[in-house]
Amino acid sequence: MAMHRSPRSQASSRHNGAQERSAQEWSVADCIRILRRRKLTLLWITCLGLLVTTLITLAQSHVYRSRAALELQRYNEDFLDLREIYPAPAYVVDPGWYMQTQAELLRQDGLIEQVARQFHLESRPEYQPRSSFLSKLHQDIRVSQVHTSRLVQIVCEAREPRLAADLCNTLAHTFIEDSIRARQQAARQTYESLSSQLRKLRPSGPGSDSRAYAIMRQQASTARLASGMRQSAMRVVDPATPAPRPFTPNLPLNLIIGALAAFLIAIGYVMLREQSTSALHSPGEAGIFLALPELGAIPKDGKWKRPAFRYFNPVNGKLRIERAVLEQASSHLSESFRATLASILTTPHHAGLAHNLVFTSSRPMEGKTTVVSNLGLALAETGRQVLLIDGDMRRPQLHRVFDQPNGWGLSDVLREWNSIEELPLKVLVKKTAVSKLYLLPGGTSTGNISNLLHSGRMSKLLARFREEFDYVLVDAPPCLEFADARNMARSADGLVLVVRARHTDRKIAETAVQRLACDGIRMAGVILNGWDASCAGHLVRPFEGVGNRAYDLTCRH
Repeated sequence: MAMHRSPRSQASSRHNGAQERSAQEWSVADCIRILRRRKLTLLWITCLGLLVTTLITLAQSHVYRSRAALELQRYNEDFLDLREIYPAPAYVVDPGWYMQTQAELLRQDGLIEQVARQFHLESRPEYQPRSSFLSKLHQDIRVSQVHTSRLVQIVCEAREPRLAADLCNTLAHTFIEDSIRARQQAARQTYESLSSQLRKLRPSGPGSDSRAYAIMRQQASTARLASGMRQSAMRVVDPATPAPRPFTPNLPLNLIIGALAAFLIAIGYVMLREQSTSALHSPGEAGIFLALPELGAIPKDGKWKRPAFRYFNPVNGKLRIERAVLEQASSHLSESFRATLASILTTPHHAGLAHNLVFTSSRPMEGKTTVVSNLGLALAETGRQVLLIDGDMRRPQLHRVFDQPNGWGLSDVLREWNSIEELPLKVLVKKTAVSKLYLLPGGTSTGNISNLLHSGRMSKLLARFREEFDYVLVDAPPCLEFADARNMARSADGLVLVVRARHTDRKIAETAVQRLACDGIRMAGVILNGWDASCAGHLVRPFEGVGNRAYDLTCRH
């Protein structure tokens, strides 16, 4: 057997389905529109990233880098027959091994530490503690072989440009001097050994022994000459010079990286916030999440250009959005109010069309007064007799919109002892400067408003106005703050809820609708106010069966 679900359960399922569709139907164009709408957020997060990057960069110590290049050459062993002097070969068969060996000798701890102590690096704060002195030296002094060449490169980093260059050059010259001393010492040892042998083999007469003696004496003489020669297979081909600017920190590079990182973080933040926010955004969402007919969507007034100077309010020199239909008659904003009016004119009521409507919001600053005043102006344009009632007696605003005094109004009528039927119409309402448009201000009395609404005079007042005017629009206070709207709506044909895009929380709006449903109030529909037309590409498709009809919502306990 098929089960019938209540409108609220259907609305809940549609609400969940709408959330799934909203998350799944995002396209690249939707994401671009969201980012364009939140460009200020992207900008300030990126600027914050640049500021943090700059502060971190300025706080870092400057490090300078210098380079020196050594060329490894082959010894000329034919000079003075030196190959006969040294007991070990000076050049191996594979030159690659020789290059690698020399590079490893340059990396030896003893050599690097010897150079570091010449500059007293062990006492500098960047090389503390002493236990990590050698490992820090290997980080700042690096030796590498240049492939497919006979070059060895020394790279040194230090906090002073002169120190970095001196470390490179000193390491290169110290290595060269050590190799020269080692070669001279080997030649000296050969000379001393041959001299000892010559003393033992000194010949007593002519013969073969004298020839061998002469050969050894010649080699000893050559070894003696070699022990004094400064011959090296290495030479500095590119000495290090002080760097003109620090190697790190690199401010331009850090700023680029910081800006890109901050921009990516900003994009992630904006998209995550867009996914997690529960505020209403675009036309179609309010109807789906609240299970109500969406009567219209009013865009932000800042999206379109202001009209000419003749539309300025002569009182304060500013345009008033509450009079957009009158003062911006050809704008997109005023056309959106007329489109909303077309939906209201077809809103059904049990006795025909709805003529007495109460407008409220879930909380303040949703724009209900703006909606009521512009709808009243749009209705008056059609030639209908229209009455606007300022039901927000604690904070009346409509009298300021139409430049009327507030000395007599709704609170005074409800407090009056005379019968509603006996009061002349011209005493009850004020004629505005707009043809066919009348106003009943909020009045001066603000005490005991709840008692005034429960006195029964409100229902009689609306009943009389139904006979005198074609349409009556009541601007009521927020329904979650005060019970005024609920009390007034019981005597009206329906209630319209005004929500504001990117301001009204879905859950709060649902709470308002649920509370009104518990009172048995007929909901005529919802109006989305202040939506951003720049995100017009991301609209939620209204679900089937909404149309322009009112719902009888059941109260959920």
